Amino acid sequence: MSSPRRSSLKTVFFWLTFFVLTLLVVATSSLATRVYRVEGAQDLEIVQASADADDAGPETPRLEGPVLAHQRAFALPYFHDVSQAAGLKRARFRIDLDRYLSRPPPCCTPLAGAPFRGDSRIPGTSLLISQALDGMDVYLNGVWVAGLPKSTADARYKWYRPLQVPLARSLVQPQGNVLTVELTTWDRQIHIAPLYIGDLGTISYISELTLFVGTSLANASNVFCLLAGMFMLGAWLANRREGAVFLHAGATTVLWSVLFSLVLLPYVPAALVPLWLWAQYACIGGVVVVLTLFLFAFVDEPLGRGGMLALFGVAAFAAATYPLLGPRGREWLDAYWLPVLLVFHLYACSRLALHVARTRSRTAMSLLFQSVLAQVFALRDHNAVRQLVIFPMPDAGWSLSHLLVTPIFLSHLSVPLLLFVVAQILLTKFQANVKRVRDNNRILTDTLQQRERELLISYNRQREMEADSAAQAERDRIYRDLHDGIGSKLVTTLFSVRDRDIDHERLERGLMDALKDLREIISVTEVHEERTVHDILFTYCSNLDDSLTRAGFQIEYDIPDGPEIVLLADLSRQVMRIVEESVANTIKYARASRLSIRMRVLHGERLEVLIEDNGQSGATRREAGEGLAARACDDPFDDPCDGGSPLAGGTGLDGLRRRAERIGARFSFERTPHGARTSLVLPLTMWPAPNPANESVGDCSQSETAALPLS
Repeated sequence: MSSPRRSSLKTVFFWLTFFVLTLLVVATSSLATRVYRVEGAQDLEIVQASADADDAGPETPRLEGPVLAHQRAFALPYFHDVSQAAGLKRARFRIDLDRYLSRPPPCCTPLAGAPFRGDSRIPGTSLLISQALDGMDVYLNGVWVAGLPKSTADARYKWYRPLQVPLARSLVQPQGNVLTVELTTWDRQIHIAPLYIGDLGTISYISELTLFVGTSLANASNVFCLLAGMFMLGAWLANRREGAVFLHAGATTVLWSVLFSLVLLPYVPAALVPLWLWAQYACIGGVVVVLTLFLFAFVDEPLGRGGMLALFGVAAFAAATYPLLGPRGREWLDAYWLPVLLVFHLYACSRLALHVARTRSRTAMSLLFQSVLAQVFALRDHNAVRQLVIFPMPDAGWSLSHLLVTPIFLSHLSVPLLLFVVAQILLTKFQANVKRVRDNNRILTDTLQQRERELLISYNRQREMEADSAAQAERDRIYRDLHDGIGSKLVTTLFSVRDRDIDHERLERGLMDALKDLREIISVTEVHEERTVHDILFTYCSNLDDSLTRAGFQIEYDIPDGPEIVLLADLSRQVMRIVEESVANTIKYARASRLSIRMRVLHGERLEVLIEDNGQSGATRREAGEGLAARACDDPFDDPCDGGSPLAGGTGLDGLRRRAERIGARFSFERTPHGARTSLVLPLTMWPAPNPANESVGDCSQSETAALPLS
């Protein structure tokens, strides 16, 4: 929902509420017209009752006990301080009803053709005690007609509810109708609320409305405040970082509920009355403190250390000093402590008003209205109980304005407004959180889309790099196989041709072997060797002997019989590549006259191939074996160190060592005083699974064992 639409709904809700309240006031003022206010009473007696004193009754001339007050006539409503006398007090007064029973209904004229007679009676007349604060008995012409349980020496009763007294026709006399009211109280004041007399319908209506506002609505407000306060405290526990407003509001409503539950409690044992009064002081101080702190927390302005000390000091003053004060001190405490404490709340309201002027916040305006209303109702309740200021009342008719002077608590009417304000704050925070979540989701969605695009680009680049790496690894493999396999065969064939000691058949066989190796290198189908390593090595040595047999060069080879071993996967070819390259290096650089190739199996666990020659070991050999290994050559038949000779180039000893490491073998080359020795040792058991990242061997399928012995 858009912001202008929400503002429109709030405006409609405000004016609708205002219209309903106005209609209620107008309807109440127009309906409650057939009623009179009882202006005064006679024969007031107030005495201090003894623990064993019984009810006197209307026929008793006077009440028993020390007299605290006695008046022949007094105006209603009436307030008298009796704090100088502790314990139970008893009071009695009388009302002359004849002046009210013989007058016409207010605002009404006699019917046409029926002139009014001064001695006529109002049919269905009833009397209303607007607030029967203390328990009382009501007698009409000496007959009990209504009442509520009165306080005794063992129990304190306080009702805060209206009492309707129907004036039965059978009890009404032509003259001398007297209404007697007896009451008892534990309070430090005798408070007689306004009395009204009128027709039964109007009095019943006023009674029900007063009961609803002062009792039913108060009890419902207490329950509502308690539940809402617990909810807000739960909201604070769920989010302590941003829940200070809910902490203060929840504590306010819970304490408010406890306070009014104590105030409106109808029955309290006499022994617990001091504790009951002390609890009220403590709750009142707590309510004002948390409500004040709530306002400061809302405007986000700290009260300050001095202000906090003063606030807590004044709030705790009544509860701390009440047990120590005497009657006069408690009278002063009841009259002036609450107004002084409300000064702090008034200061908080002024800071809230400045906040409203700065921000123009609707929520702040609502909270300011509620706070001012709570201040007004609190002062009104205090004045209604203490009668510090007397407001004039009309004699005829009744409206809601009469509740302002009736000793009825109206402060609870402002608490639901506080809850609505807190609900509005909660809704505002919820809307802000929803907006923040939506913004975060949008940002997260955009970020995820951006990351997906980046990952896609990175993935494509990684695939390209892996493809380039695989292509380069394949090129390296082909280069090594061409160099170590075909190159070695061609070198051997070339030296045979140079010596003119080879016939066409052997030359053709050598070239066919080279061509076969070339096909295997470039073939996509893996070639599996099924011959034993003895046969492979023996065939190679035989062909080498046939190709290089000449005067001055001798080849010796020793391939012993024994357990025949088949090297699995690609190991046979890799072993032969190392042997062929070692032999080719000897032929090209060693200038040897004797070459020895021997193979043996050590303890059935290792295969060892040993190549020895009696060639030179000078600078030329070192350059061929080591120097060339340190220089990479792109063209295997183009050596920059040898003037472009086709016999130069290659990977050298480092290349042979790397090839041996790839198959898990150990390669070594050493010079001896009589030539050089090359050794290759290959374990025959527990061959590890291949690593797919290996350049050449990784392309072959290998099992867990390097060799399979043949029986």
